[in-house]
Amino acid sequence: MASTKPVNRPSMRHPSHNHPLRVFKAQEEDEIICSGCELELTGQAFKCTKSDCDYFLHKSCIDLPREINHKSHPDHPLTLLHSSPYGQAYTCDACGQYGSAFTYHCSECQYDVHVGCAFIPEIVEREDHEHTLTLIYNTPCKGLEEGVTFICDVCEETMSENLWVYYCKECDYGTHVHSCAVYEKHEPKKERGGEEAILEALRMESLMNARQELENMRIRNKINNSVIHFGDEPERRYYWVRK
Repeated sequence: MASTKPVNRPSMRHPSHNHPLRVFKAQEEDEIICSGCELELTGQAFKCTKSDCDYFLHKSCIDLPREINHKSHPDHPLTLLHSSPYGQAYTCDACGQYGSAFTYHCSECQYDVHVGCAFIPEIVEREDHEHTLTLIYNTPCKGLEEGVTFICDVCEETMSENLWVYYCKECDYGTHVHSCAVYEKHEPKKERGGEEAILEALRMESLMNARQELENMRIRNKINNSVIHFGDEPERRYYWVRK
């Protein structure tokens, strides 16, 4: 006779959620979104033990450090919050996109960064550009004369001067940090959502790379809820202004 004894599955508590969480393996076809970084969930992850509660977290989001020192905001540390500090969606000061879940936050300056943006690589490559692109924390036009703006060299859209940019100083070439930093060898298919869906897919890919970078960083530095110190920003040369 089969046993009716319930299976005892180990669970854990996380300060972001009221219920216990347990390990499970997310499949790509499940199309589950992480409740922390708001990115697609695949592989080993955690879910709420309550069957009617749709709360999921990446393993890397479970292990995020509670506080970081980031060179994009050198005057104050950034504290991990599990929801928007404003009672509604916040705007990420790195990429300019909205967020409603986890954020690295400075309460004194009301400065917010997606947890995915906080760990994007400092150097990236595009196959259609001969030099590497370096992450800088505002556009090269910031502080220049009024009316001078920076235009992304991929999508050709004007960028707010405070947004982060992947930039080549030698060529005065720069891109948005997510959707435009990823090089597409082939024209993406435009069905199922059009241009906005394409940009969101590219942004998702870039942020997933950032999540992997965080996981690699944890392995290298053996993070144990300690403060992460990022290096000083390299000195910049004069920026040419696009006429």
